[in-house]
Amino acid sequence: MGVTRKKAFLCIIVITFFVMACYIVMLNGGFVTSATKLSTSFRRFTSDALRNAPRPHGKRRISCTEITQIVFIKTHKTASTTTNSVIQRFGYNRSLAFALPKKGHRFDEQHSFSHRNLQYRRPPSNKSAHFNIIASHMIYNRPELEKVVPNATYITIIRSPVQRFESAFGFFKYANEVGLSESENALEEFMKEPDKHAKKVVGRKRYLLRNGMSVVLGFDHRFHDNDSAINEMIDKLDRELDLVLISDYFDESLVLLKNVLCWKLDDLLYISKIIRSKSKRYPISESVAKKILKWNKADVRLYEHFNQTFWKKVQTYGADFYKDVREYRTRLQEFQEDCGEINPKKVSSGQRVDALVMKADASAQCKLPFFSNGKFNEMLKKEAWKNYKLTKHHKLPK
Repeated sequence: MGVTRKKAFLCIIVITFFVMACYIVMLNGGFVTSATKLSTSFRRFTSDALRNAPRPHGKRRISCTEITQIVFIKTHKTASTTTNSVIQRFGYNRSLAFALPKKGHRFDEQHSFSHRNLQYRRPPSNKSAHFNIIASHMIYNRPELEKVVPNATYITIIRSPVQRFESAFGFFKYANEVGLSESENALEEFMKEPDKHAKKVVGRKRYLLRNGMSVVLGFDHRFHDNDSAINEMIDKLDRELDLVLISDYFDESLVLLKNVLCWKLDDLLYISKIIRSKSKRYPISESVAKKILKWNKADVRLYEHFNQTFWKKVQTYGADFYKDVREYRTRLQEFQEDCGEINPKKVSSGQRVDALVMKADASAQCKLPFFSNGKFNEMLKKEAWKNYKLTKHHKLPK
């Protein structure tokens, strides 16, 4: 019994000592505070890790390498000149090799593209056996283009057929070509008998008059009303083109382009090119619009198909698409405000109006976006020649 009482007394002392020690630690912010801090830190760590972890984003790449092998097929009156200037600036800033036409800023548009029509047969340096970029007006010919820019990403741009046709009709001055320049509404008059009037047009303008987008993309102009030929063209382009931009949704298109090429937002900033004054535009009634759609059946089908694929790509892009579009537009507005100002004199050339002119105190990065395609091509030709070794295969540019 004595031993039992002794053990009990010792247990009471140990328990009392332990309780007092815990009380003292608690008063000094010891174990409880430390445990709380540890728990909070752990929660923050795991929360940050989850928040910053890569998340699925459709087919959008989490990390990627920017694409530098590019073929851009310019179509007429589709914001292709503005798009082209973006691609030209990107390539120039990275010293990429451009495949350029012999004359001017476009290739032969009465015949399919041929590598024999290049200004120079090889890149302007010994770093690469092939060119990096070709971006110009041409008639799409995949086998020949692959000889010039292998392993390229293929891009083009299209526009709602009615608006595009009206714009092209005015830009190419078809009213003068067919003797309707004195008509109150030459476009409306033309669409009364389009086949009859079209026969009066000669040269490249005739090829580009009807189904102009499809013809540039390789469609045989002899089969304007042939459903099988139209379907074959669309199926072929669907297989071969990596991205078809739509100028009706231009900023959205450039955000898609950024994703496909793995570029940065700043690579896609632009100054709008070749804007017509409103007084030079033809009014289009509903009946005239229907006639335009019927006469340009191939372009209509082309637009309908790639309009659908465009929005599928938007869906695939993921939930951040419209957030990225807003961010891009904010950056674009800042860029245009920093670089340009409204042209007070509305300086025009023919039927064109330059909406913005470069500010006198604009930074160096503002200069290139104001270049015309023609001026850019001439600069690229001169830059290329500086890097060439003179051989019998090359001739000096004029």
